[in-house]
Amino acid sequence: MSKLVLRIDKECGSMCPWGLFKSKEQLKKCLQEQDAYSSGWTEEEYYKQNAHVDLDEYCEIYQYGYIEFTEEQIEEALGDYAEKHKLKDNWGDEL
Repeated sequence: MSKLVLRIDKECGSMCPWGLFKSKEQLKKCLQEQDAYSSGWTEEEYYKQNAHVDLDEYCEIYQYGYIEFTEEQIEEALGDYAEKHKLKDNWGDEL
């Protein structure tokens, strides 16, 4: 089953443009890279020193929250959105 993770920037109070991830692991990797870059260490040094840091700790550091959606929740939300905004399908029909 597919999942989608939405990152929420708690400092600016909105969802950042690059806030969608395919998994919590992908979000963690993004935050690790961000932290490694700002640390001034080489990647090797950084990952050696911070191998124990989990996703929730990175989220605390950067003031991020996240929501994990199931495929069913995504389908329902997108269906509701399409109906609310009268979006048309590829045949020009409204949902």
